Amino acid sequence: MQTIFSTADVPQAEAFDYWVDAIRTIYRHDVEAVGDRRDWYGEMKAGSLGDVTLATWQAAPWISRCLIGNGDLLLQLPSSCTAVEFADGGFEHGRKNLCLFDTGKPHASRSLEPIDRVAVRIPRDTLGQRIRLTREIVNRPVPLQGDAVLLDAFVRELVRIGPSALSPTAVAVVREQMIDLTAVVLANLVGDMPRLGAAGRFGTLKLRVLIESQLTNPDIDAQSIAAGAGISERHANRLLALEGTSIRRLLMERRLNKCREMIEDPRHMHRSTSDIASLYGFRNLSHFTRVFKGRFGLSPSEYRSAFDPVGH
Repeated sequence: MQTIFSTADVPQAEAFDYWVDAIRTIYRHDVEAVGDRRDWYGEMKAGSLGDVTLATWQAAPWISRCLIGNGDLLLQLPSSCTAVEFADGGFEHGRKNLCLFDTGKPHASRSLEPIDRVAVRIPRDTLGQRIRLTREIVNRPVPLQGDAVLLDAFVRELVRIGPSALSPTAVAVVREQMIDLTAVVLANLVGDMPRLGAAGRFGTLKLRVLIESQLTNPDIDAQSIAAGAGISERHANRLLALEGTSIRRLLMERRLNKCREMIEDPRHMHRSTSDIASLYGFRNLSHFTRVFKGRFGLSPSEYRSAFDPVGH
């Protein structure tokens, strides 16, 4: 797991503001927050399984209000206790339950103890292809029992190993298993049957593995990727459409995410953003800057500045 940000090397007087700014940048949330600035600390680590992100964070207790989020779904595992309030009700999320948060829905939260949390960020369309995202499933506690115990153990073990230790094939397989298991756990709440579709998923899996293996190849195109999976480009895009994407969109998304990860990583501060863009197949810097800002809300240089407060 890669350290995304930490207040360890930030002056104490600036630590809380640094944390809030980082949360706003990473999750694209409009957040208002209150915390003890005298003793504030925080650290976040993350690793990706394609478009699914694992994250861990530790921090001092705080009170926050999220007005606008990015709309992704955040599966939070049993952890330190937090009280959450929505316009239509609230609940406490703690050590005996997990929950699926809709980050696009305005809410307020209050940490009842120091934060020690593990979560999985899942695109809404991706999980929505497996199960209907109803009020009975989203923004409510799920008891840690039965299949939920397996899901909790599965995610925590993956966090321990770290996605970066896996091969592209393993990443694609584990991603599918995690989303399927999440859908099964949530479906149990309403007695529903998730749509797993093993045959279609195998074709999608092959496409994802091929795309991951070609992210640094500037000459790769949709037709070649589909051919590598042994199917037509039309059929490949039909399979990916079930997950709300296409070959070209998925290739662009994965390249942008890889560039973002390198820009955030202190180990690559010596690399220029143009070098990083070139590494992942972007030949035109202005095009890269435009699509990066369209995806993350900041230009590559602005994004780097957000993760390099001391100005390296």
